[in-house]
Formats: sequence, structure tokens, C-alpha cells
Amino acid sequence: MEAGRSIRILALTLAVSALWLCLGCDIFETREAEQPGTDTTPWIQPDLPEKVFSNLINGLEDLTGVNYEKSLGDEFVFIPLLSDVDKLGACAFDGWNKTVEAAVTQQFLAEASAVAVSFVRTVIRDEADFVDYRVAYELTLTYKRGGSETFKGVAQFDMQRLGNGWHLIRWTDQEGVEGFATWGYLRGETRGCSG
Repeated sequence: MEAGRSIRILALTLAVSALWLCLGCDIFETREAEQPGTDTTPWIQPDLPEKVFSNLINGLEDLTGVNYEKSLGDEFVFIPLLSDVDKLGACAFDGWNKTVEAAVTQQFLAEASAVAVSFVRTVIRDEADFVDYRVAYELTLTYKRGGSETFKGVAQFDMQRLGNGWHLIRWTDQEGVEGFATWGYLRGETRGCSG
């Protein structure tokens, strides 16, 4: 009987101590909302090339670009449609590498309040350390200033298995979609000839 009483006293002491510690805090107080784009989506280890697409998408849709950039191989290159080069000038696409891709992506994400991305893909080559896809893509940007734009096209994505998983190493725009500018056009227009 004495042991039961000791347990009750101990439990009561712990409860009072916990209440005392919480007196300085309000557990029902709401916290301030985080700014959009400040939280990154968790990285999905790209042990399969298909997982690169998930990281590309979530890296854009969370408005940070972090997982998008991490999905690109160090030797990443972008090759635009010739019609986009004709419209914007070769200087808008010269030397397009991972650094340029990351900077341009950050520029258009900074203007967006929401991003929606889809990749419909078909494997066209599958080897031990290389997989190439034919990809129909769609990118919709909703702007902070109001309005939205959708970019569509067909590209070839070349993936390579590197030291820490699969990465996108080459994006080659191959076709446009009537009535829409390509993602490549968005890239070149965002960068311009001074970038």
C-alpha cells in the first residue's frame, strides 16, 4: 500500500513539474507561417533514373530549385531548338551548363507563386550506366504579379549513373507544341543575351 502511495506522489510531482515548465509557454498559441519557398522537399535518393524525375519536379514545385539543381550532373548541358535560337539569338544559349541552368531556374522561380510540372516519358535507350528518355514536358508558372504561362515541348533527357546516383546530364529540346513556347524559350528569354 505504501508503494502505491509513493507512485501516486511521484506521478503528481512529475505532473506539477511539467505544468510549471509550461507556464511560460502557451501550447495553444499559433506559430507564424513560414514564407513560401523557404522549405525544401526531402531529397529522394536517385538510385533509379526514374527518381531523378521526382526530384526535378519537387525541386521546382517547392519553389526552391534545390532538388532540381542537385539532379543535374556536373557536366549538364542544355541544347535548345534551332527555332528558339533564331528567335532569341545564339548568345542567349551560349555555354549553357549546370551553373547557367541553376541561375536561370532561380530567376524564373523568384517570379513565381506556384509551379506545376509534368514529364511524360518513354525510354529510348537503356544501358548499364546510361538511360535516355523521350519526354513530353509541361511547365506552368503562376506569377506573383498575377497571371500564368504554360510552356510545352518534347525533349530528350540523357541520364547517367554517377558516384552518388543518377543525374540528368543533357536536355535536348526536340519539338515544340503548337500554341506554346518551349521551356527552352523560357530559359533563353530569362537569360537574354547579356547573361
